[in-house]
Order: sequence, then C-alpha cells, then structure tokens
Amino acid sequence: MLAPSPVVKVTAKDALRKNFLISVAVSCVLIFAFFIAVFISSIVSIFAGDIGYIISLALLLLFVISPLALGVLYYFRRLLWNQDDSALIIFKYFANTAEYKHALQFSFLIGIRLALSAAILYLPCIIVWLLSNEQIYSFLGVSLPIWTSNLWALNSFLAFVASLALVFVMLKFYLAPFIFVSNDSLDPAEAVNMSTIISKRTGADFFGLVLSFAGWILLSLFVAPLIFTLPYFIASYGVHCRFAITAYNRDVDRFNASVTPSFSTDEI
Repeated sequence: MLAPSPVVKVTAKDALRKNFLISVAVSCVLIFAFFIAVFISSIVSIFAGDIGYIISLALLLLFVISPLALGVLYYFRRLLWNQDDSALIIFKYFANTAEYKHALQFSFLIGIRLALSAAILYLPCIIVWLLSNEQIYSFLGVSLPIWTSNLWALNSFLAFVASLALVFVMLKFYLAPFIFVSNDSLDPAEAVNMSTIISKRTGADFFGLVLSFAGWILLSLFVAPLIFTLPYFIASYGVHCRFAITAYNRDVDRFNASVTPSFSTDEI
C-alpha cells in the first residue's frame, strides 16, 4: 500500500519549502508559454478558421510545450532529491538536437496512444451525431426523421461514458513522464510500458491524490492561484511517483527472492 495523499502532500511541501520562489518561477514559465501558444493559435484562426487554430495549437503543444513541460518535471524531480539547480534546467530538452528528438519521440508516442484511444471511445458519439445531423439528410435529399430528435440524450450519455473511460486510459500512462525524465538513456516506449505495468497497482492512489486537489483546482480557475498551485501539484505528483516506483521495485525484489532457490553449506 502506498503512502496516503496527506503524507504525499506534506512531503511535497517540505521539498518546496527551500526553493519555493524558484519553483513558482519555473511554473510561471510553463503557464505563460501555454497562454502564448493559445494566443498565437487564436491569431492563426483569424486567417485559417477553427481548423487552423486546432492544427497550430497541436503543433505548438507537441514541438514547444511538451519538451518544456518535461524540463519542468525534470527540475521538480531533482528538487525532490535535494538538488539545487538553476531554473534554466527546464530548457534541458532544448539544449541539443539529440535531447530534443528524444523528448519529441516520447510526446509523440503518448499523444498517438491517447488520440487512438479517444477516437475509438468517441466513435459511437460520432455515429450518433451523424445520424442526428440535419445537414447530412439535406445533402441526401431526405427529410430529417422524427426519431432523431431524441438522439441528443443518447449522444450525451455516450460522451459521458467515453470521457470516463478515457480518464482510466490516461491513468495507464500517468507515470510515464516521471519515468522518462528519471533516465536520460531510457527508450520512450519502455517508459510507457513500465507506466502501464505499475499503474495497475497505483492508478487508484493517484486518482485519489488528484481528487484531493479538487479545491485547489477550482481555486485555480483564476490565473493567479494557478501560479502557486501548480508547483504544489507537480511536486506531489513527483513524490507519489517516487513512492509508486519504490513500492513496485520492492515487490519485484520480494518476488525474485521467493522464487530464487537458496542453498545451505551442507548442500554444496
């Protein structure tokens, strides 16, 4: 059993206490980088519409925000090990081409897996939406059937179920970023694979940790509190991941010890 959420949060507070201002500054860089990406995408949408907005935002998230976010997580991970790093370490994955490609490979792998899962889960919603879309029937030259008027309720229900299922899919990968930044030579696929294995035991604990931040998250609907909440949440996430990986390694060692034969000196 992992440490409960209060213990995780207290440990995170202790780690932040000595470097709180730097941690806030690091979080601010990530927050404002995201807002700048949204602003640039909004400008693109003026000329290219909603499709241009979605494409530009997706590209910025992949090529700029995701390596920066991994750098921020790298800073917080080292903070938990009492490393007194400069805030500039968050740009680690922009330092050279090899680091940048490595980070992009990880982000692309996670993004593709989540996108495919979302496409499969929301496929029933898309089908129901097409069946109730008036423009489709106009194109076919037929009138909109009366029975389609009740499909909105079914569509809402299917969307809720798909969203709930997607949350559980995301929980499978929640450890992957921490595992990735913990080992510079680790293959991204291995980080994802280890996350899917460990999260089977610890996913519920992490979900409980996220729920314990519900009040802080609601408070962070205002921009200013987010600046102070984000360092606290990332540090707590790092502490939880460290506990989860340690518990998993301990269980593996215990299992290996139980299946490995031992010999007494009388048998040799």
